[in-house]
Amino acid sequence: MPYLISFFLCLSLSLIGQEKLKPNIVFILTDDQRWDALGVAGNQIIKTPQMDELAKKGVYFKNAFSTTPICAASRASILTGLYERTHNYTFQKPALQSQYTNLMYPKILKDNGYHVGFYGKLGVAIDRPEQYFDESDFYDRGPRSDKGGYFYKKIGSDTVHLPVMLVNRRRTLFQMRQKTNLFVFLFLSAHRMDMIRQ
Repeated sequence: MPYLISFFLCLSLSLIGQEKLKPNIVFILTDDQRWDALGVAGNQIIKTPQMDELAKKGVYFKNAFSTTPICAASRASILTGLYERTHNYTFQKPALQSQYTNLMYPKILKDNGYHVGFYGKLGVAIDRPEQYFDESDFYDRGPRSDKGGYFYKKIGSDTVHLPVMLVNRRRTLFQMRQKTNLFVFLFLSAHRMDMIRQ
């Protein structure tokens, strides 16, 4: 995983200042998913047709890994490019320090002209996280009464599972594609769909 993040960060930073060459980037991170929980990885039981298609048409890193396979610490590492021992953030710790939030690649890209969006579970305690994104909708569960589980967002009058809400956000993504300097950090939760109606 660190190599993947470093690659994208280096690629993005190398293009800063070259307006015509700035790529549009969509970063999809699935939650709590083993390396082999993909059809493209050879799994015969789990069906992941959309991710398999992305892997076939894009880049599939077979040897990527997480240095800290813990939810909060891993997300902090992905955002900052730092090991947990450096950023020192995980569960039951104070918010990620500003010296590290200033290193987050969404902030660096926003500071260099990208339109940055975040939809999904941030999973990292950051002081005013919305300041790092042009638009955001954080699906983190926590002490707020309106975020008690995976069913609290609504599409019309229907309360839906969070991944359904993320899919519904595709309209926003397509609108954002029209912008020249687009960077979207999209976090998709891979939690099972429970008893949602198809």
